[in-house]
Amino acid sequence: MAKKSTPKPRKSPAKKKKNSKTQSNWKRRIIKFGLFAFFGVLLLLFLLFGAVYIGLFGPLPSEADLTGIKQDNASEIYSSDGRLLGKYFIQNRSSISFGEIPQTAIDALVSTEDSRFFEHEGIDFYSIPRVVIKTIILGDRSGGGGSTISQQLIKNLFGRSDHGALSMPVNKLKENITALKLEEIYTKEEIITLYLNTVSFGEHVYGIKAAAQRYFNKTPDELELIEAATLIGMLKANTAYNPRLYPEASKERRNVVLALMVREGSLPPDELFTLQAEPIKLDYQKLEGQFGPAPYLRDFLKPKITELLESTDRGDGTPYNLYSDGLKISLSIDSRLQTNAEAAVKKQMRRIQADFDAHWKSNKPWGNDQNFLWTEAKKSIRYKRLTDAGRTEQEIKEIFSTPTRLNVFTLDGYQSKTMTPLDSVAYHQMILQAGFLALNAKTGDVLAYVGGIDFGHFPYDHITSRRQVGSTFKPFVYAAALESGIKPCDYIENEPIIFSNYDDWSPQNSGGEEGGFYTVKGGLAKSVNTIAARLIAEIGPEAARNLARRLGIKSDLPNGPSIALGVADLSLLEMVPAYSAFANEGILAQPNFILKIETADGKTLFKAKPTKGEKVLEYDVAANMREMLELVVDSGTARSLRSVFGVRTDIGGKTGTTQNNADGWFMSITPNMVCGAWVGGQSPLVRFRSTRLGQGAATALPIVGEFIRTSESKKATASLVGTRFPATDADILLDLMCPIYVEDRTEFFLENLFDKDAREERRELRKQAKQEELQEEYEEQEEKKGWMNRLLDKLSKDKKK
Repeated sequence: MAKKSTPKPRKSPAKKKKNSKTQSNWKRRIIKFGLFAFFGVLLLLFLLFGAVYIGLFGPLPSEADLTGIKQDNASEIYSSDGRLLGKYFIQNRSSISFGEIPQTAIDALVSTEDSRFFEHEGIDFYSIPRVVIKTIILGDRSGGGGSTISQQLIKNLFGRSDHGALSMPVNKLKENITALKLEEIYTKEEIITLYLNTVSFGEHVYGIKAAAQRYFNKTPDELELIEAATLIGMLKANTAYNPRLYPEASKERRNVVLALMVREGSLPPDELFTLQAEPIKLDYQKLEGQFGPAPYLRDFLKPKITELLESTDRGDGTPYNLYSDGLKISLSIDSRLQTNAEAAVKKQMRRIQADFDAHWKSNKPWGNDQNFLWTEAKKSIRYKRLTDAGRTEQEIKEIFSTPTRLNVFTLDGYQSKTMTPLDSVAYHQMILQAGFLALNAKTGDVLAYVGGIDFGHFPYDHITSRRQVGSTFKPFVYAAALESGIKPCDYIENEPIIFSNYDDWSPQNSGGEEGGFYTVKGGLAKSVNTIAARLIAEIGPEAARNLARRLGIKSDLPNGPSIALGVADLSLLEMVPAYSAFANEGILAQPNFILKIETADGKTLFKAKPTKGEKVLEYDVAANMREMLELVVDSGTARSLRSVFGVRTDIGGKTGTTQNNADGWFMSITPNMVCGAWVGGQSPLVRFRSTRLGQGAATALPIVGEFIRTSESKKATASLVGTRFPATDADILLDLMCPIYVEDRTEFFLENLFDKDAREERRELRKQAKQEELQEEYEEQEEKKGWMNRLLDKLSKDKKK
């Protein structure tokens, strides 16, 4: 019998009704809760907005704050030929006008940061939902993605405050409210300009002008499209997309910017792939602190410029500020000559340092004198920091004797080495130093200034520092002798002289050579100590001191006869201008550094007045000295200028070497320029033992020779060096025509030196010799003209006949 199926029980209608009612209640509750939450959030936002607006979270920028926006701008330093040399700043920013911003940079900025910039009024309401989702729902607190350019500008100008959990909404509200005010005051073009003058491009660089200079060595209007896109790409994360530090990441970000420009219609699509394939080509330039050209000069001039600005008025009773008012400072320095000078110092010091290292390979100048090293160690930053930290002397000695990994200086950059800090002190003491200065012999304009081998590691300026000058002081003694009536062709016995009133001081010649007779000009050409000593005995030390004072030497000078051999401690900044009187027919040129200081809008705050040099030497004395200094180059201790460096320019000079070769000097004069170089150790104890290696002719002269050879070979700088001195009066040339040296005083020439008839006969012979010399020069010039010019000259002469 079939089993009877049991029917399923039906749901009770009452129960179904009850479930439906329950669901309906939950829906109403959710909706009600949602409405309450929505209006609650609105109320909270309204209350938060009101609190922000009335200043409970700090005052909002006022209209006066917005209209009076002032940014600190770097003051820029320019060479006389228009090159940017460096900056003084609190923040490295240089502001520009809207017209100087390339359209490509504007397009890249708007496409990337705020595509609706020209449509909204400070707040892009279309982006608010995206911001809510990003910051509230997803919890991304970076603040990016929704800020308009106006809001970002407000953040850049006024910063953000910390309000705990409310920091993000409070700061956003502040920026939104202030952005609306900002757009009522400024046009879109002005806001773009303010933004690109304010935003950071990493490395403490602010504004697109400073960034274009730093990364591409260009002004903004010179930027190519891909360069502008690279800079705009950095705004998302200026370190992560730094093209110097992370070139690949920077390129990827640049390509994103280019793609966004295509999307927004500011770049044709068919150009995209070609542009994206282009590499980033940097021309990185850092022009502050130790970087860039002439860092020693920029450091030297800071207090001088500040002093000049003390007498200016910005209109509010306060002087202009060097570090924040965006001044333009024009210097006398010539960037091309400065480049030549820095290259000459670097090249020659590398060679000299190699010789010095080989010279002291198995020993050190201070031997086993540990007191010397500890004296120098106590001057180090490491020692001072340890002292400030409360370390005892014994603890510091232990630290200085413990090997560690250190960065040490080399002329090719820093190298990491394992050594003790005390060994590092010894290592750096063995690095030779140098200074070089060049100025216009007529105007005194300083043309090149190299205060040392590396400003970052050795900031001590060897142009202003004082060291014994050695034989470079002798020209002052010889000039004083000429003023006293001594003639260039007067003969002086080459024998030591004893100064009994000065502890029997008796100077000797280098190498001990004695005997015979030098003319005055020969004594200078060969830098003979006994001749200088006999001259000072004849004229007295005071005559040399007085003449040096007239030539601008202000440092202390010895009272005794040792002044003749250059025992005075003087600086290149004194010596180089002093030699200008020899190059400039007795007129002394005062050093001039600053040509003009202007405000950002072109107002002149300072302008150097043309100064007429002071006549400090009579023409005949100056002309004789110039001829005698040229003889030093042609036949004396500076012959290598011609033989080694091939200098073609008319040039005179004087070498100088001090006791134990501690200092090497060389001074030179050309038709338009005076140069001076010094080479030595940080301590006078650090020096060559060999005069052959350590004399000024082997250390300082090569720097000058390299500089002049390079400068005269370049078309742009040859005229600054000059070619020919003005012709010297014939009677002065006749008085200079005599041998440098004779062994026997009984020679006929000497017996008749002051015989009137014989003197006239010699004058005629010299005139004849001069005419023959001039004829030879003429023939050489004719030969150089070439066959075509000679043919043209002949045709011209035939036509006249």
